[in-house]
Parts: sequence; structure tokens; C-alpha cells
Amino acid sequence: MPCPDCSTSTIPGARYCHQCGRRLDTLADGLKVGDRRVVTALFADLVGYTRLVDELDPEEVRARVDGALTVLGDAVVHFGGSLEKFIGDAVLAVFGVPAAHDDDALRACLCALEMQAALARFVTGDEQPMELRTGIATGEVVAALREVAGTRSVALTGYPMTTAARLQQMAEPNDVLLDDATVSAAEPRIGVDHMGERLLRGQRRPVKIHRLRGERRVISHPCRKAAPLIGRDVEKARMVEILRRAAETGRGGVVFLRGEPGIGKSRLLCEMEDDARAAGLAWMWIDNAPHGMDSPYRTVRNMVDWLADEQGVKAGIVARQLLFGDDVAPTLDSETSRLMLGAIAVLARDSEMLLLPEEGWESGPPDPVNPADFQTGIRLATHLWVNRMIAGKPRCVVFDDFHWIDPSSRVLMEIMVRMAEELPLVILTGSRPPVMPDWVGLPHVKVIDLGGLDQAATEELGTAVAGAALDAESARWLYQRTAGNALFVGEIMRTLREGGRLEQVGDRVRIERGAARRGVPLSLRALLGARIDALPLVQRGALEVASVIGMSFPEPLLLALCGEAVIDGDLRELAEAGIVTRAEEPGMPPNQWRFRHQLFLDAAYGRLLTDRRRQLHAAVADRLDLSEPQTDAAELARHRMAAGDAGRALPLLERAAREAAAVGAVAEAEAFVRAAAELRSAAVPAVS
Repeated sequence: MPCPDCSTSTIPGARYCHQCGRRLDTLADGLKVGDRRVVTALFADLVGYTRLVDELDPEEVRARVDGALTVLGDAVVHFGGSLEKFIGDAVLAVFGVPAAHDDDALRACLCALEMQAALARFVTGDEQPMELRTGIATGEVVAALREVAGTRSVALTGYPMTTAARLQQMAEPNDVLLDDATVSAAEPRIGVDHMGERLLRGQRRPVKIHRLRGERRVISHPCRKAAPLIGRDVEKARMVEILRRAAETGRGGVVFLRGEPGIGKSRLLCEMEDDARAAGLAWMWIDNAPHGMDSPYRTVRNMVDWLADEQGVKAGIVARQLLFGDDVAPTLDSETSRLMLGAIAVLARDSEMLLLPEEGWESGPPDPVNPADFQTGIRLATHLWVNRMIAGKPRCVVFDDFHWIDPSSRVLMEIMVRMAEELPLVILTGSRPPVMPDWVGLPHVKVIDLGGLDQAATEELGTAVAGAALDAESARWLYQRTAGNALFVGEIMRTLREGGRLEQVGDRVRIERGAARRGVPLSLRALLGARIDALPLVQRGALEVASVIGMSFPEPLLLALCGEAVIDGDLRELAEAGIVTRAEEPGMPPNQWRFRHQLFLDAAYGRLLTDRRRQLHAAVADRLDLSEPQTDAAELARHRMAAGDAGRALPLLERAAREAAAVGAVAEAEAFVRAAAELRSAAVPAVS
């Protein structure tokens, strides 16, 4: 492939052009031929470019603009976005391509804030700081590879691309304008001002617009009190007992709460706050995020910030008081002080926390510290910090989303976990499998596996979100679709309620038939897309083929359709990831698999472009046509219809109708007859 900039033939697999240095691994890497996916687009434009051209020499303008665009690009890379292109004095970035994350909308918002801060720092002499107008939008795009004149690029087409550009045009200098989908996905970690609805140029529906104020630190989980805690009485009772024992005996404990995304870990942990305070324990909630994993000591710094807010002082002051205050300094020998001061200086530098002289710290860069002294000093400081933090009052500390804790903080947290056995300290953690730290084997650590809600609890939660009791059919459908995943239940019911898709039937509500039952809420598509993108490319492809086959799929059929690229080990790894499972129900044929949730099927299927779907449905139908015993006519008809093959689908639908009628399945027979009639009608050209 030639380099897009200098046209030199590049080395296959190279990340950079050996002639001009241009980066070659772009958005295209990690994408297949084409994908539908949820992304967040960020469009930022430098303010005052025309004025600079009028006032300065062109070389100086180019140097300033190139420098500014460089710091903007650095911010995009830092938050895991992809630079799609620079357009003159503007930058277009996308979060969610080629790999999705759980928090792409939040990453885009934090990136916009960092862009403004970076531009403010990008000033020399008496230059005026440069400003930005920024627009951010979230939604579905088609991401497809484009080959033009031997140059490979990615074309992203969809609502967020045009909406982000329109919002940017509306923004005032240093404004960041967001659409409603971005706010919904990023809350409660951002603060916004609501600006009402506007009809943007070129769009038919008005868009709710919000101005980004800044980042907010989460004090407790956003779902708190949104709906009652349902179906978790046993798990809650086990944690309450640990809290009470810590308050009564002065000996704490640790809970490692494990479960798949959305199962309700954070909701349950948040529910413990009232019980902790009732038992006389102070409370601390530390959230972890995927975009913070590369920030050394991020979790430790959040703990310092929490205590600073709690005491109403600056972070540097509370750290100094706890470690070197007047009541503790006399007990420290000079060697301990030296080791701790050196370690704290390094920690502060790596976590970008300033130690100011006015807060009692020495100014200037830290002296070199050898690794052995640093390890000793950080352990001494951690032991002292924990003991001082709980002096006079027991404490409960929550580390939410432990799987995203930064590696530096993970080491210090392990020290805290070991100390909790002998101190009035309770540590509650929530984590996704397969993460399992070494310390879970300690005697004072309890592991709680959180599974899906049962059918009754799923119906109760659905009723709470809907605001009225669900009818029996809707309750069954909700459980089958979500397998009791609390987040899935809540998001689906909220989307149906807000979209007017709940019908009142007597004193109950019924989920409207049709499109409402087939779609996946945007928020869940982003979450599920992130889990799919974390898989190797081969396994992603296997999932998409499986989604075409159906909720259950035979292993031989899947392997035949995927070719040699997929092996049975890939299916085992997909099972370990919690996406598929073996189908072991009575009467099922051997080597049968199924999706863990209908939503996984929908998310994988929804990523396929239309042409690819048709090709796969045709391939599945061809295979089933040759299978023994003969495949059900209705199943074959479904694939032929989805493949756009009306000629072969019609006789299958007619046969399916006869077979259903023969066994008394009147409703099914009528549905097949209607489908056949609609297919004939669609095939007849309109008469002009």
C-alpha cells in the first residue's frame, strides 16, 4: 500500500512510512469490510484563524496553528479517541472506532475540556491564548473501508458526524455543545446547562442542546434511589453483617463482588452507604474508569481528594496532616521521614498532584529515589495513612469497577486489603470476571458472585421503571431478552417508556409489539459494542455469523460458515467472556451453543451492513437446505427472506403455513400467510 502523504510503497504491516514518517495504522485497523457502530464524534475549530492570517506572517501562522493542532491531537490520543482528519484549522475526532469503550461519550467530553486547558498552556510571550468552538454528538454510523486510487481510509457516515459539525458552528468561543445522547451517556460525570431544542441546518428533527460546564466527581452511583433495590436481599445481608462486625469488634473485612457488566454490582454497593453510616462507619466511594488506567496513582489521588472534600481543605493539606501532622511527626524517626517524603514526592509527581510550599511541602523537583527506598517508603506511608484515616472512626471504602484500577494504585490497595483484617476498615469492591486478584484467598475476604435476577425480580424491576405492572407476556419477554441483567432491564424499559411504546391494558401495561421489541437502546449498544470490540477480530466475525444463524446455533454449521479462521477454542473463549454458552437443554442436539442474552445477538447482528447480512443469510440457507434431517420450513423461509430471495422464500412460507395449520397452530399459520402476501405485494411493481 502506498503512503497517503508521499506515495512511497510501504512495508506490509509497518506502522509508519519509512520515507516521510507518516503514521499508517489508522481507523481502518481493527475494522472489517464494514461495520455499523455507535460512536461519539468531536468537532473542534480554532477561533480567530482569519485574524491570525491578517496580522501575522504566513510561516508564523502555520507554526502556531500546527502547534495548536498537535496539542489537540495529543488530547484525543490520551483519551483513546481516533483522529479522523484535520480540516484546515479544525480537528475531527471519533471515539468508538476502531475499538469501542464503555465510556466513549465521557471520554469525548473530558477530551474537549483537556483541549481547552492545553490550548491555554500553549502560549509563548505575550501571545493571546487560542480558543475553541466544539461540538460533540453520539449515535450510529456506518464505518466502512474506502479504497480510492490505492489509498485506504475509513468513511464514517451517520448522524453524529454532521450533528457535531453543526453544534460546533453554533458554539461561542470556548463553548462545548453536546447533543442529548452524549449527555445521557456521560452523566453523572459531567455538569451541563440545558439550552433547549434547535433545528439544525439540514436536519428534520430538532436536537436537544446542552453546554458542557465541566467534569463532576461521582459521590455515589447514579442509579441510587432511581429504583428500589430488587432481588439482592441475601447478598446485602452478608455485607451488612461485615459492616456491623467491624463497628462492634474493630476488625474489618473485604468483599469482592463479582459479576458481568450491568448485573447490578455498583447499585448494590451504593445501597450499602446507609447501612455503613447507620453502623457508625465513615463512607468513601472511589470510582475507577477505563480512561484512567494509564494515569499512575489515579485511585490514590481520588482518595486524597475525597478526604480533602470531607474536611473542607485542600488535598495537599490533608495529605500533610495525615502523614506529617504535629500529632504524628514526633513519633517518626528521621529515616522513616526521609523514606516517606521521597516516596510521596515521586507519587505526587507521577500523579500530577502539586505539593505546594504553602501547604507545608518543600518546593522544587524531588530528589532521585532508588527503587528499593521508594518501595519501602510507599509501604510505610500507606500503613500510616490507613491507620490515620480510620483513627477515631471506622470507615467503609468502596472501590467500584476494580477491574479498571490503575496498576500503581492496585499495589497500595493490596496493602489496605491486608490491613483490614486487624483494623475497623471495611473494603467493598465490584469487578467483572475474569479479574481475580491474589488477595481474594485471604481468610477475611468474602467473594460474592452476582448473577442475573430471577424472572419474578426481573418483572418487579421492569414494573418499577415502567411505573405500572407489566402484563404476563411482556414480563416473560423482558426476562428472556435480558436474562435478568438489571442494567439491560432498566435501559430497555426506560427507552420504551420514553418512546411511548408501552400500551395501557386495564390496570397493566403491555410492551408494544413490533419495532420496540427488536431494537437495542443506544446506551446498551455502546456497552455491548465495547465488549465485542475487546474480542479478537476472528471471534468478532464468528459472533456476527452466529447472530445470523439465530439465538441457538450448531457448532458444525458455524465452523463451516466461518471457514478455517474459527476453531472450537474460539467458542470456549467466547463462553469465558460471558457472551455465549453451551445449550444443554433436554432435547437439544449435541454441539449446540446459544447467546447468553438476546441483546448480544441483536448487538452483533446490528453491526452488519445490509449486503453482508444478505450474503450470510443466503449462505446459512444454502447449508440448511442440504442438512439432514430436513430443516424446518419456517426457519429456511426466514433466511431466504432476509437474503432478499423472495422466489425461494414464498413456497417455504406456504409450506410452513400448511404444516402449522396441520398441527392446529392457527396463529402461526396466519402469520406465515400474511408474510407470504406481503412478499408477493412487494414483488409486484407499482402501476403508474
